[in-house]
Amino acid sequence: MDTLTDIVQRFLNQSEAERRLSDRTLTAYGRDLKEFLTFLPQKGAEHPSALEPALIRDFLASLHKKNKKSTVARKIAALRSCFGYAQKEGWLKENPMIRIRTPKAEKAIPPYLSEKEVEFLLQEPEEVDWLHLRDQAFLELFYASGLRLGELSALRWEDLDLSVGLVRVTGKGGKERVVPVGRKAIEALERYKEGVRRAAEGGEIQMMDGEAVFLNRLGRRISDRSIARRLKKRVLKGHLSPAVSPHALRHSFATHLLNAGADLRIVQELLGHASLSTTQKYTHVSLSRLLEVYQKAHPRG
Repeated sequence: MDTLTDIVQRFLNQSEAERRLSDRTLTAYGRDLKEFLTFLPQKGAEHPSALEPALIRDFLASLHKKNKKSTVARKIAALRSCFGYAQKEGWLKENPMIRIRTPKAEKAIPPYLSEKEVEFLLQEPEEVDWLHLRDQAFLELFYASGLRLGELSALRWEDLDLSVGLVRVTGKGGKERVVPVGRKAIEALERYKEGVRRAAEGGEIQMMDGEAVFLNRLGRRISDRSIARRLKKRVLKGHLSPAVSPHALRHSFATHLLNAGADLRIVQELLGHASLSTTQKYTHVSLSRLLEVYQKAHPRG
């Protein structure tokens, strides 16, 4: 009989092969499942037959003591997915997580930038080397499209149609969507593309990954961490809030669209949210704008 360690490894390998999960989610699930495997020896449980409700309850109780609700919810999702896979393969009779409720996470309003702060952040630097052109291009694209960090770093040139201003994105669960891109972002991308070409011709960079849009100094696809680090550097240089992150730019994109009157379902489509309720969290910070419009427009406002 396969051990639970074997099942977990097969699940992770299969998920990676099928690309059903983003790289970030797969990494997080790997950590979560290994934490569960570390917990098992304390209970003398290593085989699927040991997956009793009491064991699951004990593990969840240990999680609640040291984690936020959102973290516990993700760990439950990891276990549910893994055991669902094991049940499908015939290694488990039933998924022991199927009756486990996922805790509702606290609804935190994500940080965002005002339109003036975005303008300040996106001011073009005096430097014109290809690295600064790259940073300017991905910042413009972040704000213009509302992409997730992993979606942006994974872009290939064939995903971009700069002539009409569209980008094809592969989001969570492998779902594709097409997002429009504004003039400023298109211009920044064209300048960056030309800058990379000149740098390659001049021997400044060796093109190790010709498909990737955003490259590091070694000519390979830039990592999510490097993008976040370069953004942080620009944020600190501009004396903006240290809380500004790639996700804050995505949030700013959504908030500014809603403030300008964009339909919530259109914003949902642009963000690649499966559920409208996920998009609705962005409306909280737009309520002041809603009240302002109401007071100006309503006869007795």
